[in-house]
Amino acid sequence: MRGFGREAAQPKQPKRPKEKRSAAERMRGMFGKRFFAGSYSAFAAAVVIAIAVVINLIASALPADKTQIDLTDQAIYTLSDQTKRIMASLDSDVTLYLLAQSGREDETITRLLDRYASLSDHIQVTLIDPTQKPTFLDGYDLDISRLYANSVLVECGERTRLVGYDEIYVTSYEMDYYSYNYTTTTSFDGENALTNAIHYVSSGNIPKVYALTGHGETELSSSIQTLIERDNLELDSLSLLSEDSVPEDASAVVIHVPQSDLGSEEADKLIAYLDAGGRVVLITDYIETGSMENLLRVTASMGMTAGEGLIVEGDRNQHVSRYPYYLLPQIASHDITQPLLDGGYFVLTPLSQPIEETGDGEATVTTLLETSDSAYSKAAALQMQTTEKEEGDTEGPFAVAAASEKGEGRMVWVTSADLLTDSVNAMVSGANSDLFMNSLDWMCDQAETISIRAKSLDEAGLTLTQAQSSFWSAVMIGIIPGVLLIAGLAIVVRRKRR
Repeated sequence: MRGFGREAAQPKQPKRPKEKRSAAERMRGMFGKRFFAGSYSAFAAAVVIAIAVVINLIASALPADKTQIDLTDQAIYTLSDQTKRIMASLDSDVTLYLLAQSGREDETITRLLDRYASLSDHIQVTLIDPTQKPTFLDGYDLDISRLYANSVLVECGERTRLVGYDEIYVTSYEMDYYSYNYTTTTSFDGENALTNAIHYVSSGNIPKVYALTGHGETELSSSIQTLIERDNLELDSLSLLSEDSVPEDASAVVIHVPQSDLGSEEADKLIAYLDAGGRVVLITDYIETGSMENLLRVTASMGMTAGEGLIVEGDRNQHVSRYPYYLLPQIASHDITQPLLDGGYFVLTPLSQPIEETGDGEATVTTLLETSDSAYSKAAALQMQTTEKEEGDTEGPFAVAAASEKGEGRMVWVTSADLLTDSVNAMVSGANSDLFMNSLDWMCDQAETISIRAKSLDEAGLTLTQAQSSFWSAVMIGIIPGVLLIAGLAIVVRRKRR
């Protein structure tokens, strides 16, 4: 038989007709799973980008102080409460023109200006490129010698003030007389300069301060005069010998280290001025018993007089190392001193004399700076033979700076002639000049401008008391070498025993 021994042939199956696929299935077949996975990724990326754009648009509409965190060591971009109060009180439009070539703006200044603009709707920041607008400054009466790149022109109506780049970044020079080399320190004073400029152009009243002359007074240094100008105070000299009275426009009178006594009529004029609500800032050298009688009549009218002797501080935490008559007194709380307390600063008052109250019930005397209980007064003063405490020395504590109020009259008295000496002021990072300027601002009812401090861009310095100096000397010279020596001996002994 055909086919014996072979498998029987299988009949052919008819072909099944192809099923029709949907359009979606055909698309999947054409592009595959990878295509759709990539499409989903692209869509997700587009959504993320859109969200980021929306967030950036919202953030750009927010004030700079809400979106930019100040991470600088000295809090350069953090504006003080004084600045915030002044900006909040603005009722006129102020424009801050940053004078810089486009693309070369100082980033620190730019960010600071943005912070100002965020505080008030009355502040507008505008970049002016002098190379593109060479005639822009033609209409302003400016000191061209102070016109540097990244200076700021502050304008409000008809009043303007140029804040120079050298006023924002302040570099000071100090000579070392041992090595004859100069050391430099740089600080960022942008907030102080800009806030005072804005306050100046937006304010119609500029207080006038008179410096008394005719008694060998020490002239205020150029640095102090600059601070007075920047605090929007006008400084002029005053001779009471040629005036019938203290001028009516005097917001305050400064008597800075007179070397001879006032005349009797001059003292009467100052007393009348204080009784009428006048204000006096007095800084004195050591006053010997029986001298300066007329000047002390003026202080007595405000409830204060000079005590006997020169102060020596017995507490090592309250004087400069090795100099017990260079006092670092305790700072009491007052409108004048509170910024110094908040900042943790020292005030340095060399060769100070006690201030005593006269017991005048009409005057309220507040101590600003005070020694410790361990301080004592040497009656021999500058002729003292030793700074050690001796029998007969008057014991402290003593006031070396005080503020007195009687009615509307005010007086601040500091008994240290070197208070505003540049070298002494530098030892406490400018805190002495801050005390003086705060006193003037308090006198002139400008409490909102009290103490907006410059922020150092250098490595922070240390002011050490005698106790601190002794402690760290013992640590560095004795304890640390001793520990290393003991550790080395222990290692040597251990190795020999092996």
